[in-house]
Amino acid sequence: MQKVTEKNARGGYREGAGRPAGRNDVGSITIRIPKDVAKILESKESKTAYILEAIRAYDKEQRKRTIIGFEISYTKKDN
Repeated sequence: MQKVTEKNARGGYREGAGRPAGRNDVGSITIRIPKDVAKILESKESKTAYILEAIRAYDKEQRKRTIIGFEISYTKKDN
């Protein structure tokens, strides 16, 4: 009697199959924020762009203060 082997059509390597490789220049984080900040973000068309711009602006200011060598405090007045 000859043994019949059935080939399973599932799984295995297939060119182009599977999840695409992730981008190396992008990370993902999860944070918890106060409701007032969430309200601000909800009003923005692109939350990611808004957050990136805010973080980069904050970092730029912090680096300026470090270069100058002293902390500058100020209060923004609403007009």
